[in-house]
Amino acid sequence: MLYDLTKAAHLMSLFVWIGGMVAVALALRYPARIHLETLKTYDRAVTTPAMILALLFGIFLGAQGGWFTSTWLGVKLVLALGLSGLHGALVGKLSAIWESSSNATPNAGVFLPAGIMLLTLIILLVAVKPW
Repeated sequence: MLYDLTKAAHLMSLFVWIGGMVAVALALRYPARIHLETLKTYDRAVTTPAMILALLFGIFLGAQGGWFTSTWLGVKLVLALGLSGLHGALVGKLSAIWESSSNATPNAGVFLPAGIMLLTLIILLVAVKPW
């Protein structure tokens, strides 16, 4: 029962985290200053805590399942840290645009595909558990 509740909490926090990242990535592709401050506030109050919770619940799930000796989990953790780094890059870009007077967003289009790729690989690893 505890495992199932932990998994549900992990998935809920993951959905909120990824949803926030998608919102910021789309806002960077089509910036409108009126929405940037709201997104910054939302990220600080909701998306970042959801990311931290997703990582903590994921570690707890790994411990409950006894998977820390499995190669697939190590690869998944590296990918999850990459997703966390991508979140940091998104927030950094969002802050830079907010603080500047320009709406220029060089290379902002790479964030969404990179996040989708990392998330797809993570889901595949969890579903298949290949090693």
